[in-house]
Order: sequence, then C-alpha cells, then structure tokens
Amino acid sequence: MAGRRAGTDPIAKGAVALAVALTGAALLAGLLGFSSTLNPLDALLGRGAIVTVPDVSGRPQPGAEADLRRSGLVPKVRTSYSLTGTRGTVISQTPPAGSRVREGAEVDVVVSRGLNRVEMPAAVGQTLDAARAPLDDAGIDVTVAREPSETVPKGVVISQEPGPGVVVTAEDEVRLVVSEGAAPRAVPDVTGLALEGAAFRLGQAGFTVGAVTPVDDASAVLGSILRTDPAAGAMADRDTPIALAQAAGAPPVAVPDLNGRTAEDASAALKPLGLVPNVIRGSGVDAVTAQDPAPTTMARPGTVVTVQIGTVG
Repeated sequence: MAGRRAGTDPIAKGAVALAVALTGAALLAGLLGFSSTLNPLDALLGRGAIVTVPDVSGRPQPGAEADLRRSGLVPKVRTSYSLTGTRGTVISQTPPAGSRVREGAEVDVVVSRGLNRVEMPAAVGQTLDAARAPLDDAGIDVTVAREPSETVPKGVVISQEPGPGVVVTAEDEVRLVVSEGAAPRAVPDVTGLALEGAAFRLGQAGFTVGAVTPVDDASAVLGSILRTDPAAGAMADRDTPIALAQAAGAPPVAVPDLNGRTAEDASAALKPLGLVPNVIRGSGVDAVTAQDPAPTTMARPGTVVTVQIGTVG
C-alpha cells in the first residue's frame, strides 16, 4: 500500500474529475449570468437578447425615440412631408411593430414634416428637370404630358397648371406639358420640278436640300428632279436633308475622229450623236484639219463640236 503511486490512486482521480466538473459548472453559470437569452453561445458571441419592436406610429419624435431605446433598440430618424401625419410625429417605422429583433438593432423611423406648401415656378420655357426641381424638393407630385411642337425645343415646358406664383401642396394637382419636338412629317413629291422649285417645296415642308446628284436620263427634262431620298411620302424628322437626283440629260458619247473628213461628212457624223457641228472654213484643202473637243472626248448631246476646214488665217 505504501508503494502505490499517487497518480494511480482512484480517490485522487475522482477528486480531479469532481474539480473539473465544478469548474465547468461555475463557468456555465457565469456565462448564463452574462447572457439575457440564457444561451451561452450568445454570451460568447456578444449577441443581445431578442426583443419586440414597440409601436411608435403617431408618437411624437422624442417619445418614439425614448420608447425604442428603452427596448434596447437604436432609432434611425429621417423626415418626410405627409398629407395625414401631424408635423413632428412618426408616420412609419421599419421593422414594423411586433417584429422580433435583437437588442441593438436599428429601427428606421420616418417623422412627418407636415403638409408642405410651395409657390408654382414659372415653368414655361424651362427644361423639365429645372421646372420640377422645386416641386420635387417639396414632395409635390407632378403629372407630365408630352406633345409635339414646331416651335418649342424637345424637353422644354410648353404650358403649366396652376400658373406661376400659385401656392400648391401635395394635395393639389400639378401638370406640366413638355415639348416632344417637331413631329415627323411626309417628304413631299418634287419629281419633275426644277431644283429651285424642289428646294422651295422641301423648305415649306420643314426639310433642307441635301446632296444633288446628276443622273443620266435622256427622257427627262434636263435639270428636273427625278427622285428623292428618302422617297416621296416617307416620314422623316423636321430639318432632315433630302437628297435629290437631278436629270443630267442623255449620257455622254465619245466625240468621233473627224480629221480628214469633208465638212458635210463631219456634220453627218456628229448629228446622230446629238452633237452640234460648228464649221469654220479656211483656205486650202476641203477637209477637217482640226477639231474641238478632241477625238474620244466624252461629251453630252448638245455639246458644240468645232471643226476647222483647211487653213484659217
């Protein structure tokens, strides 16, 4: 018995186990004492108790804040205009009354600024954003209608109700009519007109003249408008440039080589091509010695071709 080691004594082992158990119980009791939720994990994590959010709707702001703080909650206050809530009283809260949250949670509280009044601005001629800025600041709802206008730029106020200087509240109806800009319109038919006439008619319709492109057409009157782009009848915005195709007459032809021909032969060669001979007679041989334009030059029908017979001077 005297030779038994202390570490293997059953009585000593029991004493150690009892000491550990008592220490654990004391620690648990301590944690429970610090935790209002009776959950040791909440105490370890520093989490507060679960509380019920009180109903502060309609309460004056100071009393509402006090109620929330007494419940261990943090009020977060902002203000807003209200048609129904008395100035300085709570008109809404988030989370709502009766919600279960932890101590220290924030509760958003909206306090009434009362029924706001503001004078109508002189909105006509202003941009929509500028016109409605004082109304938005005052919490006044604005009805916006949009209409096309030939004279008022897009986004600018055309008319307002009520007029400038009238005092309005959120209970009143405020209406602004805003320009959509000029409405699209149909491209007029200007085919067959001369360029000046086409330009005048396009201007009357609110368009401008775009690129003018000569187009070979032996059947159309020289200089007349053959077509437009966009085409006649198409819808386009005001001030859109309208491209024009203009008749340039018959296509060019190659001037023949007339050198060495008689005056009669030269004229006979030019006329079927629509070219106009201009014969200058000199002395000497009865044959073409020079011509203008030169052979193979491309010239439109109606172009005068001068031929020299013999030697001039």
